[in-house]
Amino acid sequence: MKHTTSIQILLAFLLFAYSATEGKQKEAQVNVKAAASPEKIEWHPVNKFGIRGLGWQELQETFTRLPAKAQGVVSPAVWKLSQHSAGLYVQFATNSTTIKVKWSVRANNSFSHMAPTVVKGVDLYAREGQNWRWVGVGKPSGKKNEDEIATNLPSGQKEFMLYLPLYDGVDSVAIGVENGSTISGLTEPQKKPIVFYGTSITQGACASRPGMAYPAIIGRCLNRETVNLGFSGNGKMDEGMANLLTELDPALFVLDCLPNLQPEEVLPRTLAVVRMLRAAKPNTPILLVENINYAHSWANQRVSNLVQTKNKHLQQAYKELQSEGVKNLFYLDNKNLMVSSGEGTVDGIHLTDLGFAHLANELAKEIKRIDKKVKLP
Repeated sequence: MKHTTSIQILLAFLLFAYSATEGKQKEAQVNVKAAASPEKIEWHPVNKFGIRGLGWQELQETFTRLPAKAQGVVSPAVWKLSQHSAGLYVQFATNSTTIKVKWSVRANNSFSHMAPTVVKGVDLYAREGQNWRWVGVGKPSGKKNEDEIATNLPSGQKEFMLYLPLYDGVDSVAIGVENGSTISGLTEPQKKPIVFYGTSITQGACASRPGMAYPAIIGRCLNRETVNLGFSGNGKMDEGMANLLTELDPALFVLDCLPNLQPEEVLPRTLAVVRMLRAAKPNTPILLVENINYAHSWANQRVSNLVQTKNKHLQQAYKELQSEGVKNLFYLDNKNLMVSSGEGTVDGIHLTDLGFAHLANELAKEIKRIDKKVKLP
């Protein structure tokens, strides 16, 4: 019996010793893994890389689209919408194989017909050769957000473009890269931007993510900065906005406001805005864009007549301005602006990614034709 007890004690001691040794080995393995794996992230506020898509450089720190002096000049609705970061983006280069983004939104907006990723998310692209390719989207979870957008990226230096939310404002945005990685802004020479003034369609309703608004797609296609001055329901060619537009110095003005105008407003407001722009910028090209042919126009005669009437008034304005001798004025009809099957919208009016890709392609072709004629700076 005593012999049996001794053996039991010896076995218990050996088991205890093995467990302690195994525990130390596991702890050592964890420590080695922690030391070897670059899990720590360095955060860099995007302001230091420069915010692009701005009409006014003073907005670099606010992520907004109109200067402070515009408040009280434009309508309260336009001013509120100008606080959205639609069209703003950051370009940077890094050799990190992981990219995270931290951002905080102001209102935490949500809409029944739009994905949260486009309303308050962020969207990442990378340059591959001469083209920009999608990498990942930052999914919002509330007012304060953090998401790993890219991981296991190929090694080496790569150039990126990060788009900010389309239908919410942001207070802060930071890019996270692996400890020891390099990151810097891009300093490539910039051509003059294209300014898009328009409606909710211009602002980006109802894309699935910020990089799919048509001004953003055109910017990537033409490798040119774009300024998104789309104001949902409020792109009305009013005098206050027209005055602000005259302060800008773009390669091209694109006026795409008809969806927000009543038929009787189209002629006088188009004439007024174009005359103001031409007085301030005698040579800057201006492109007038017809109201798109809504997907349900074939099934709703009132909608069809409304679109046709507004476009006739725009045609009249174009002819009057031509007769006045206004130069570098261009006109794009709506013949090919919508997907022919009618499957490019959420609700007949606001576009899906399919609709935006098609519209952007048609507009880009027109802008290329204008460039051939006048050589956009």
